[in-house]
Amino acid sequence: MAIEPPGTPQRSESASSNPAEVSHGASAMRSGRGTSSSGGFSVWPRSLRGRLILTNALLLGLTMLALTLTLNFVIARTLYSTEFGFFQNEAVAAVNAAQLRLDSLTLGRTPNCLDALPYQAAFQQAIADPITASHPGSIQGIYLLDGTGEVLAPLSAQSDASSSRYLSHVRLTRLAARASAVFNSERPNGQQLLASDGYFVNNRAQPYGVELIAVRYYTSPGCAKPTYAALGYVEIVTTFTRTRQALGALRLTLYGLMGFVFALGLLIAAPLMTVALRPLSRVTQAARKVAAGDLTQRVHLRHTEDEVGQLGATFDDMVARIETAFGVRRRSEERMRQFIADASHELRTPLTSIRGYTDVLLRGAKDDPETTERVLLATRREAERMSRLVNDLLTLARLDTGRPLETQPIDLLALAGDCVDQARILAGQREVMMRSDGHGRLMVRGDADRLKQVILVLLDNALKYGRQTPDGWARVSVGRERGQAIISVEDNGPGIAPDDLAHIFERFYRAERAARNRRLSGAPAPAIPQTADAASAAEGSGLGLAIAQAIAEAHGGSLTAQSTPGVGSIFTLTLPLAPVEPGATTTRLRRPGA
Repeated sequence: MAIEPPGTPQRSESASSNPAEVSHGASAMRSGRGTSSSGGFSVWPRSLRGRLILTNALLLGLTMLALTLTLNFVIARTLYSTEFGFFQNEAVAAVNAAQLRLDSLTLGRTPNCLDALPYQAAFQQAIADPITASHPGSIQGIYLLDGTGEVLAPLSAQSDASSSRYLSHVRLTRLAARASAVFNSERPNGQQLLASDGYFVNNRAQPYGVELIAVRYYTSPGCAKPTYAALGYVEIVTTFTRTRQALGALRLTLYGLMGFVFALGLLIAAPLMTVALRPLSRVTQAARKVAAGDLTQRVHLRHTEDEVGQLGATFDDMVARIETAFGVRRRSEERMRQFIADASHELRTPLTSIRGYTDVLLRGAKDDPETTERVLLATRREAERMSRLVNDLLTLARLDTGRPLETQPIDLLALAGDCVDQARILAGQREVMMRSDGHGRLMVRGDADRLKQVILVLLDNALKYGRQTPDGWARVSVGRERGQAIISVEDNGPGIAPDDLAHIFERFYRAERAARNRRLSGAPAPAIPQTADAASAAEGSGLGLAIAQAIAEAHGGSLTAQSTPGVGSIFTLTLPLAPVEPGATTTRLRRPGA
């Protein structure tokens, strides 16, 4: 007997309704964190912790729902197949056992056949009633059909379409073909069972099992001559009551288990998410403190391999960079304020002098030609001093903005020689000498005018602050070491005090304590200088070494100072060497008199 796979309408109902609920819930989550009531209730939590907890619980619930539907389908299929197999065996056995009684009731047991019953009534008593009684609540109907599927018995079902609702004419035709082959054959012991077939009827409300059994039955009493036998088909429809009851209890158990797992997921996910999101809480707290201005905050997460750890490390690096940037900005602003204050003070000195000289002229000095000339010359010197100061400030401003230099290959040996020749003119009786390493040209890439300015500043300081007697000297050494060009300027002057050495490259800083004290305390109205030599002995602006160091750093080099009080000082300029490119032009400065 061929058995079709059982259907599971209950599963179809669950699959058609539950996904709609899940889709509605998902739509609610996407559309706005749930439906807010007048009291402000929101199904979808606003906090990340709540959303993660609910999401994990929903995923666990959906997993359990899918598992429940799968188990329901598999178990239902197994139960329906098992019960229908038992039902087929029982139905065939019951009909086979009732054949003798059916024939006896139809043919009659007395000689005159007075106790014979119509075959419809005999079918009801011999087959339908016993089978219905043995399967209480499970039998939908028992019918006797002819070869076309018309109901012959019971009589009450002839006007009802219930039997044809479950009848498969294809199965009936196939069964009739098999049964007709043995219809006229003799059966021992009056057995009339010819063939049987069974199948399922899938219904949205509940499934049905249909068993068709081909039998030979008599249509007239045994006293009638001749006695006719006909081929009929017993249709038995079952509703699988026991299986449906078992599946109902199983579904309640699975749904209860699904709810329990969902609640358990919420309880377990809450502490797990709290621990997992604790680093994010630390990042949030640190970010709030950073936003409030505390740039020393760091999270220092131990685990740096996962995404949260990488976020913490990135946050720490970002705050460190911000703190460094703010520190640089703060120091820059402090230097700028100090620079503006010093520049204002330095500019005030020549302006005050010029105003004082003008007052002298207004008080009557203009009537004395000699005095007038001296005053005008002093005023001119102060104006020139102020012009040099402004030019130095402009140079520093340009270097601070990082303007690109006009670089080209330069021979430092020739450049230093030119600077030494100029310094000898100003040295008087003092000696200015130069020596090299004897390895030929010393090539670097740079701005010739700026580098020349650096060397002249160093030589000017050596002559201005070195020994002023004829035994004073200044030495320039040019060489190379480890890919670096090195120019050092040495003098035998009084040296620089250790307290001043660390500040000599600061802007407007002067090493002479007396001059610094006069600048800080404020000088009185200037007296009229008596000679040009006195004017030439005036102090510088305090920007020369600062400009020299800025130029060296703009070329990728450095400028350092060493000094021993009472012995002298050494200033060292270091620049990166540049290979001479084929066909490149080299700037060679002409030496005076060359």
